[in-house]
Amino acid sequence: MKIVLVNKFWYPRGGAEKVAILTKELLEQAGHRVEIFGMRHPDNLLENKYFTDFIDYHSAGFWQKIKFGLRAIYNRQAANNFGKLLNDFQPDVVHFHNIYHQLSCSIIGVAKKMGIKTVMTLHDYKLISPNYNLYHHGQVAQECMGGKYYRCILHNCMESRAESWLATIEAYFVDLMGYKKMILKYLSPSEFLRTKFIESGFDNKHIEVLPNPLRSSEFISTESVGDYVGYIGRLAPEKGVEYLLQAAELLPKINFKIAGSGPSQKHLLELIEKNKITNVELVGQKNGQDLQNFILNSRLLVVPSVWHENAPMSVVEAKAHSKVVIAFAMGGISEILPQELLVKPKDVSELAQKIKIWFEADAEKLSQMGRQLQSEAKQSNSPEVYLDRLLKVYKDEKQTNIL
Repeated sequence: MKIVLVNKFWYPRGGAEKVAILTKELLEQAGHRVEIFGMRHPDNLLENKYFTDFIDYHSAGFWQKIKFGLRAIYNRQAANNFGKLLNDFQPDVVHFHNIYHQLSCSIIGVAKKMGIKTVMTLHDYKLISPNYNLYHHGQVAQECMGGKYYRCILHNCMESRAESWLATIEAYFVDLMGYKKMILKYLSPSEFLRTKFIESGFDNKHIEVLPNPLRSSEFISTESVGDYVGYIGRLAPEKGVEYLLQAAELLPKINFKIAGSGPSQKHLLELIEKNKITNVELVGQKNGQDLQNFILNSRLLVVPSVWHENAPMSVVEAKAHSKVVIAFAMGGISEILPQELLVKPKDVSELAQKIKIWFEADAEKLSQMGRQLQSEAKQSNSPEVYLDRLLKVYKDEKQTNIL
């Protein structure tokens, strides 16, 4: 088969990028021809002549942000370049991942116009809410679901008036153009996210649960139990790292290491200094072998997210490494961890208690739970299972347009 994979970034920036890059590798190893489409970026591992210009929202000035915001609604350059790629490559399937903002949903219309089969992996809630993670001002918020996009403006869901307006306009434009109905099959990494889309009016027949894949090399059996509690992920309010710091304060004899970067990094460092938390260390971004070593050398990992995570790779990767993971019972996380490792959201006392229990558990108990978690990951997230199910979706001749 000939497949085009679409994602705005092509370096290991987050879960969506890891999945897109690995999907390309697995398809090519199976003998399929794959082309990619995205946005130029200095960190990209992969690019081609069809990629669109780099858009940097963070360093843009006011008028440039307005210009970029309009491009997020309809990116003419992306649509033109994507059309050229499809014309030249003539794929059997186009598989979309994260395309919002920089690429825009305009490229879905290009594939539809050319009559090419389309599939999209859902990595967040963007297609049902202008606020893509259903979280703002420190709270889970679902008021924009069900087509009530105007509430994004009323409640300033993007925590920026300009961004809230643009995100709302974009959401209504996507509905007006019918882009969502042009996708023949949606793939959801979690049942939780699938349910939210169905609640918002999506046809349940067109959304299939397909857990994210891992590389075979990530399934590592180890009896090592390490000597610290680890966190891996973006440093942002919705990730709940503040609650992990509060739990660490209650456990001064246990060392914590936080791996990642993001907008909350400065605030977290200030909290550590202000509250004189001496048992927490921020160790920066970890990738590749460094990330693997960080997981293997930990005693256990914590995912304190306070938003409805879809299917976080941090949890799946830890399970593959046969490591115990403690997390708040939020979103899709509740589907991939047993009850004894889940904590009531934002309950710092229970979080600290759960960390203490598992940190002080003997090596055999930790290893036994680690083996159970790894076995679950092999059944759901192995590359062989993922590729087999993905190809069945690609080849499904019963897929019909849902317009």
